[in-house]
Amino acid sequence: MSQRSLVVAGLLLALVAVLLGVPAWMKKSASPPASKSAASPLAWPLDCYRGEACLEHIGYPDVRNNGQDFDCKPVDIRGHEGTDISITREAMDQGVNVYAAADGVVQWTFDGRYDNCPSTLPDCQAPASPMAPGVRDGYMVCTELGPYCKSGRGQCFWCFYGGNVVVIKHDASAGVFATRYDHLRAGSVRVQPGERVRKGQVIGLVGSAGKSTGPHLHFEIWKSTFYDPYDPWTGACHAGDARLWPFPAGGPSR
Repeated sequence: MSQRSLVVAGLLLALVAVLLGVPAWMKKSASPPASKSAASPLAWPLDCYRGEACLEHIGYPDVRNNGQDFDCKPVDIRGHEGTDISITREAMDQGVNVYAAADGVVQWTFDGRYDNCPSTLPDCQAPASPMAPGVRDGYMVCTELGPYCKSGRGQCFWCFYGGNVVVIKHDASAGVFATRYDHLRAGSVRVQPGERVRKGQVIGLVGSAGKSTGPHLHFEIWKSTFYDPYDPWTGACHAGDARLWPFPAGGPSR
């Protein structure tokens, strides 16, 4: 067949496709439209919900450090990097489960610190030692040195003021890099570093360990890398991510 014949045949085939519709064998797979977050929603991280007697107060993040929460209201703590979900002391004594917010692998755990702060006991006091790899002093606990830098290069360590702490590094499908859970009850941590966990799995109990004024869970999201605090709440002063974190102000109902 000549080159001209091939061109004519191609034009005829295109005309047939226009008149009769494109045959299935000619169709390409269509890509789904891009969305802000392809991840499924994170789980509410504790067994205490809006309207229940256990819930006392929610303190919102101020990662923008402007003194306002996502809904333009004054924050409890300026520059705070997580969501503080406070429960009653009675609920803490009875035991309130803390859940993994998404599938992932446990990065770090710290347990065994006194869990009823504030107190004059050493575990509730400011550290006397400087931050350094592996330090456990006062309410401060530090990781070992490792490949934990924000940049992805070099060796870093991180210190937390939560006393009893769990950090979970999540699968890429979760939509976040990691989540952190602070102030847990002593002896309640049920997971170990390197352990794979599932969304909604119990990882510990709410306590008041570390730098704490009362029973609460400090829940923190790291968006893209190590220690990359992210505010997921959606409101007039912050877009957040309603697909990733669909909860209203005050938290979800059961």
